[in-house]
Amino acid sequence: MSLFKMAVRNIKKCFSDYVVYFFTLILGVAIFYVFNSIGDQSIICEISETDSEIISLMLSLLEGISVGVAFVLGFLIIYASNFLIRRRKKEFGIYMLLGMGKREISKILISETLLVGAFSLVAGLVLGVFFSQFMSILVGEFFEADMSAYEFIVSPGAVGKTVLNFAIMYFIVILFHSVTISKYKLIDLLAAHKKAEKQLLKRPVISTIVFFIAVGMLVVSYYRVGFCSADLSRKELLGHIALGAIATILLFWSLSEVLINILSGCKKLYHKNLNAFVIRQFCNSINTSSVSMAIICLMLFVTICAFASGFSVAHQMQENIRNLTPVDFSIVFEGQEKISQILNNEGMRAEDWAAENLLEVPLFNCEAVTYKTSMGQNYQAAKEQFPYASWDSSETIMRLSDYNALAALYGQEPLSIKEDGYLVLCDFKLFAQLRNESLAYGTEVKIGSYTLRPAMSECVDGYIYMSGANMNPGVIIVPDRVIDDSGAQTTLLGYVMAGDYKASGKMEKEALDKKLNEVTEKYTEEDNAGAISMILGTKIAIRKSNNGLTMMAAFIVIYVGVVFFVASAALLALKALSESVDSVNRYDILKKIGSDDRMLKRALFAQIGVYFTLPMVVAVIHSVIGLRFAEYALTSYIKEGVFWGAGVTALVMLVLYGSYMVATFNGSKRIVELEDL
Repeated sequence: MSLFKMAVRNIKKCFSDYVVYFFTLILGVAIFYVFNSIGDQSIICEISETDSEIISLMLSLLEGISVGVAFVLGFLIIYASNFLIRRRKKEFGIYMLLGMGKREISKILISETLLVGAFSLVAGLVLGVFFSQFMSILVGEFFEADMSAYEFIVSPGAVGKTVLNFAIMYFIVILFHSVTISKYKLIDLLAAHKKAEKQLLKRPVISTIVFFIAVGMLVVSYYRVGFCSADLSRKELLGHIALGAIATILLFWSLSEVLINILSGCKKLYHKNLNAFVIRQFCNSINTSSVSMAIICLMLFVTICAFASGFSVAHQMQENIRNLTPVDFSIVFEGQEKISQILNNEGMRAEDWAAENLLEVPLFNCEAVTYKTSMGQNYQAAKEQFPYASWDSSETIMRLSDYNALAALYGQEPLSIKEDGYLVLCDFKLFAQLRNESLAYGTEVKIGSYTLRPAMSECVDGYIYMSGANMNPGVIIVPDRVIDDSGAQTTLLGYVMAGDYKASGKMEKEALDKKLNEVTEKYTEEDNAGAISMILGTKIAIRKSNNGLTMMAAFIVIYVGVVFFVASAALLALKALSESVDSVNRYDILKKIGSDDRMLKRALFAQIGVYFTLPMVVAVIHSVIGLRFAEYALTSYIKEGVFWGAGVTALVMLVLYGSYMVATFNGSKRIVELEDL
């Protein structure tokens, strides 16, 4: 029989051993192709004409991330190959005993690797081409592209890049096989099934001490990162992250002895059925693979945080689009001349292009009312949190009637204030929290002869001109008479104009956007030497920008998250399968003393279930704190919190994690030779 035919027969015979390997490789190829083919899709080619900067940035980021993904998948393939060699050591020993040389064994492994690689590449590319069409449609929906331009496309560049990267990985695997086989001795191969991994820690006292040290380190890191985020510098944050990672390793290193001591004390549980065997098996597994379990746990933690925060940001940004773009355009200008007059001078008479709801209202300021004075007792705390803010700058002030007119245009509720009161309009969450504390103190504002007190103990959530995020640091709204009667105490700061276009079609609105943008840029350039004094926000531009950012965030999160998650699940599966190889003799003994298949299957399922569950549980606990920090860090983009994405994350993980767990259980059943009932 030729070596190639033997390789084919081996793959057929050991197909169940290759299931996790195949599944991981096919997913890896498909994911790699999908995200590297985005730039060649027909819809992208249409979009790139108007949104080339966003698309180029996204493709550059994905290309850079693909390098890291290739390294992760390469490591995973080598790790999986190591399991397959270990699983078949006895088989290779028999080959050598029958006279086959190490070179011939290497040729068999090379043939198997090439066959598995070819099958995985073809299957993965087919799957990737199929899913890339959905990705293309998703991109088109994000940018509101003309879907009539859609065509079914196979990206030659992505195919070539995928084949090249995985060919390099398989070549490294082949070298790894050759080197590994050359080092084996016949006696080691034949006796491999009798060797078990040595335990790294056996003293209960040391285990308990290390366990409590690890828990203490985690508690400190949790508290500082989760509840004192605002007080941490970048170095301190990185230090606590490193402390948490070290504590996770120590936790898994010491956990086995602690669990045995606790569970063995529960006599009814410990001595029921095969629980004693399962607990001992599981604890031994943790003991011999604490570092790898900790790394897998940390990878799952990163994946959960990335998925949940990424999906939450994408969801919130889409919500913001609807809330932050109630009209076609808004312009804010710092100057004495009306915006309508400026546009009229540039040949854009309002009656020619603006709808009847066009509104222009003035903005004011007062030298005595600055960000510093409006913070009152809370100024020092605010300065520590925002040390580079211009605290001596004057606050923006509006008449109540002007704001209510603008609020009516934006579809917001009107406000009311007592004669001696004032309100603060602010939707920048971090700054609003500081302002709320100041308002709760009852901080007074003095404008001319008027002393105003807070009409509410919290800021009013809102804005005066459109932008792509909730970044309004504050506008003080006062009764009309305060502005009208204050004389020289208040000065005109500028104007806000907002409204809809007369045009109804998208192309006509885009043309008006372009004209307004040209006027804005020209006026700023000529009159203000580059200073930003006129800001234009249009519904079309803001939506395009936000859709692009949302898409980038979603794609990068999905790309990195899925790869990390697949790597984590695959490593766990392969490690569990390796443990099953070591447990063959133990299961044989259980069969000989009378344990039936049903009892053994339950024991095996419990062992694998706990093996998969433990790192996930620790990762979820880490993620609660991680997401709390993410919520603080992303407060400019989200209001509802990052936990919205937890449901989507849980669904994705349930499908992928469950698939790996089932595949691992089925593979382990075959390894320990438990027949199906």
